Amino acid sequence: MRPWKQAVARAFDGADNYDAAGIIQAAVAGRLAQRIAALPLPPAPRILEIGCGTGFLTRAVLDHVTPGLMVASDLAPAMIRRGRERLKHRSDLAFLVMDGERPCLAPGFDLICSSLAAQWFEDLEGALGRLAGLLAPGGFLVVTTLASGTFREWHEAHDAVGHHPATPSYPTAEALARLRFAGCTSSLSLEPVVEEHADGRAFLRSLRAIGAGTPGAVRPLSPGALRTVIRQFETGGAAITYEVATLEIRRDP
Repeated sequence: MRPWKQAVARAFDGADNYDAAGIIQAAVAGRLAQRIAALPLPPAPRILEIGCGTGFLTRAVLDHVTPGLMVASDLAPAMIRRGRERLKHRSDLAFLVMDGERPCLAPGFDLICSSLAAQWFEDLEGALGRLAGLLAPGGFLVVTTLASGTFREWHEAHDAVGHHPATPSYPTAEALARLRFAGCTSSLSLEPVVEEHADGRAFLRSLRAIGAGTPGAVRPLSPGALRTVIRQFETGGAAITYEVATLEIRRDP
C-alpha cells in the first residue's frame, strides 16, 4: 500500500468520534440508500459495500434491502471492528478489511455501493472500472464522492490571502460525466450539501474527527498563516459546502 493511502487508513483508524462528527456522511448515506431502494434489484441480491466506515450506509441499505449476502469492506481495520460490533446480529452480513481500489473478490455482485469513500481513491477511473468488473449482468455500481466545489468557502478564504489549501483536489463535474466503462451505462447527478460550523477551527476539528484530515499534495500552512486563513474564512460565516456527486453505473444485462 502506498504511503499516502497508509496515512489515510491510519487517520480513519484514529477517528474515535466518527459517528458523532459524521453528520454529512450520515445524511448522504441515507439519501444514497433511498436511491438504492428504488433500483430494480433481484430478490436476495448479493451486495458489496466499499468504504463502509462504522456502518452509516450499511445500516441504511439493510433498512431497505434484504440481501442474500452483503459484504461491507473498508481500508481501516478499526472501522471494520466498530461496524462488525454494531451489526454482529446480522447473519447476512460479512465484514472485510480491503482496499476498495484493488478488490480481492470474485465477480457476481448485483449491487456495489459506496458513500463518500471514493474521493480517497488515487485512481478513481481505474478503481471504478475494476469494481464495475465485479458486477453481475444487470448489476449496479452506485457511488457518492466529492466533486470540485467542495469546501469552496475554505478555498476562497485561502485565495483571498494568497495561500493554497492543503485539502485534496476533487474532479470536476465534467470530468466525472466523461467517465465510461466497457459494457456499462453511466449517469451522474450533483447535489450541494451545506454544513454549518461555529467557526473555522470547528470546521477543522470536524475533519479530524471523521479521519478526513490527511492533506493533499500541498504542504499544510504554518500556524500563523492558518490563523490568517481562518479569520478570512469567518468573515463569510462558517458554512462549508460539500459538492456531492452520485455516479450510477449499470452493467449491461
